[in-house]
Amino acid sequence: MNYPVVIGLPQVLLFLMAVVGIGLLISTVMGISGRRLGRYRDDEDEARKFGPHRRYRRRLPIGRGIAGLILVLLALSLLWLTLLVQTYLGLTSDIKVARVHATPVANTGHLMSVELILYDQNGHQTSDQTYIVKGDDWRLEGDIIKFPTWLNILGLHSGYKLTRLEGRYEDPNLESSNLPTVIPLNGGDDNFFKTVQEQAWVSPVVEAAYGSGTFLRADGKTYDVLASQTGLYAEPAR
Repeated sequence: MNYPVVIGLPQVLLFLMAVVGIGLLISTVMGISGRRLGRYRDDEDEARKFGPHRRYRRRLPIGRGIAGLILVLLALSLLWLTLLVQTYLGLTSDIKVARVHATPVANTGHLMSVELILYDQNGHQTSDQTYIVKGDDWRLEGDIIKFPTWLNILGLHSGYKLTRLEGRYEDPNLESSNLPTVIPLNGGDDNFFKTVQEQAWVSPVVEAAYGSGTFLRADGKTYDVLASQTGLYAEPAR
């Protein structure tokens, strides 16, 4: 599986935000240090200017430092999240993620040959493999992570990753008495998805994280599998 790191204008803006935040922090530290070093030198001048019982008190730039710290933490958090999501396909619209051609194996019941072609988010083919799968239907599954719309402007779009190909028996009795074939794709469910899934319902930056799948009978026809904002679906190849 490829792990592309896409750096665009949103990420550049986040980087600049982090630089500004670090600059504010440095400015604050230098301002506090300079205040301490110059405090005793200025006491005499301040006494003459404001009187012996009144001294001018400089305001420390604490507020500026807090603002800088907030900018740094926000920018670094969003940049970290952006890099993690690069392993997923960006779902800005319905995209073709796979093409499946499944045919039953001759003279053998409940067994099929499945050719699976995978595509990246730009429609480029990334792999072409053929598997022998037990069952009557083929099924593709994947993970979906949905982000709020406001994060789209920062380059964080909802993402999808195919995680497994498996067989499915049409007869439930066969399903319970025979182990179906399960083939992991793209490393399966990763730790990032599992962590996000556990925290999605309380996270302010993740709307939902869940699995989705689609299945069809191995009828010798070719189907395109598409990922939408709500999940997977299959349609006859064009």
